[in-house]
This record gives sequence, structure tokens and C-alpha cells, in this order.
Amino acid sequence: MNAKDMLKNGQSFFRGFLPKQRHAKQNKKVSPIIFVGSWQLQLTDNTRIHSLVIGPDLTVNIDHRTIPAQVESLTNDSLVLLDHYGYHITIQADHDIPVQLFDEADDVYYVISPVQDS
Repeated sequence: MNAKDMLKNGQSFFRGFLPKQRHAKQNKKVSPIIFVGSWQLQLTDNTRIHSLVIGPDLTVNIDHRTIPAQVESLTNDSLVLLDHYGYHITIQADHDIPVQLFDEADDVYYVISPVQDS
């Protein structure tokens, strides 16, 4: 096939001369370990503190009550859960530490901090 025929068929003339580019697959596994643990939740304008426990299987307990939810997405800096009512619970991390929880059902942001030992 000559160059004119290649161009007519939508093929690049240079394609045969250039090395094939390999697309690196990005199958980097995201570890949920940064979200696992016991945390405190607090509204920015409220003094009431709630407990948050995230298990290794990413089950969520708030104030000792399990929140039925499924993991919708997990990245290095966020965990998004979908609760049984169809609302999202989003936990954001900064530098591998959870710092904020957004409850879509109540349209409320909570500040997350590690549990303080008494």
C-alpha cells in the first residue's frame, strides 16, 4: 500500500515508522486503611461530639449505630458511601488523614478528628 492509499483509508503514513506507544495500565490499588479507625465528628458551629467508627470492611457506625451503606467509590483521598435511602456519605482525607464527612441527607459537613483519650 502506498502513501496515497494509506491516507485515503484514514491511516497515518508515519504510523509504520514510529514505535508503538504502550499505555501503562494504572491498576494501582487504593488502600482503605486510612479511613479505618475511631474518629470524632463535630459540626463547626456545635459543641456536640459524635463518634464515628469505620471498620476494616468499611462498615460505618455513627454514635454506636451501624449505617447501612455500600461503598460507591474509594480513592486515595475520599470514601463515598451510598446509604439505603439513596444519599451519599462522603469522607474526605488530607495527607492520609480523614478530615471531613459530608452527609448528603442532612446537607451537613462535619469536621473529623482522631478520638481523644480521656
